[in-house]
Amino acid sequence: MTGLVLSMPETVPYVAFFDLDDTLLADNSGKVFWDYCVQNKIYSPLQMGFLGMSLFMYLTGFDETEDFIRNWAKCFKGWQTEKMEFVTRELFDQKIRDLIRPQAREAVEYHKSRGAETVILSASTRYVCEPVKDHLGMHAAICTPLDVENGEFNGRLGGPYVFGEQKHLSALDYCAHKGINITDCYYYGDAYTDRFVMEAVGTPVCVTPDKKLRAHAAENNWQIVEW
Repeated sequence: MTGLVLSMPETVPYVAFFDLDDTLLADNSGKVFWDYCVQNKIYSPLQMGFLGMSLFMYLTGFDETEDFIRNWAKCFKGWQTEKMEFVTRELFDQKIRDLIRPQAREAVEYHKSRGAETVILSASTRYVCEPVKDHLGMHAAICTPLDVENGEFNGRLGGPYVFGEQKHLSALDYCAHKGINITDCYYYGDAYTDRFVMEAVGTPVCVTPDKKLRAHAAENNWQIVEW
């Protein structure tokens, strides 16, 4: 199965955490969502300009990733949650389902067959993650929340941005709640920013990793798989 080396006996309860973008999926869900919104004229010209400037500030290093995400959340102020659910379910049906990697499906099924919990751990929102979770029959999705008041988004994040070190903290919280030792767990990810949670789990699996993660994996003797 996908060339993995087992690190624990099957009797030990564990969680297999999976990143979403460029890990479970063969693309970035944020990019796919952006393209969908542009094609369907979901963003107004003013919002397009605002997001374009925010993206420029992020790509040129003036803003952090979280600044861009917070600006992105502002564009959905006033949206009913039902609208977001409709849009993202349609996006899943039209685009995202076909982006799920066959090897990712196999890995999820493998861990489920061993009695593990399978969990998406992603900076994306639940509206993007949950259709993937449901389709694959996974146990949970830990992701970035959007704040809601009276059934509408208020333009703010509703909790921590699940990125970088926060992924590690979120995984720790989940394991503590389940009574599972994080050192018995797996994490599948592609980016160097995932290194914090990868250093915490017992079995980090680098999925077609970026250049920095590939080098870091080689230094730490981590598994690398090419999906």
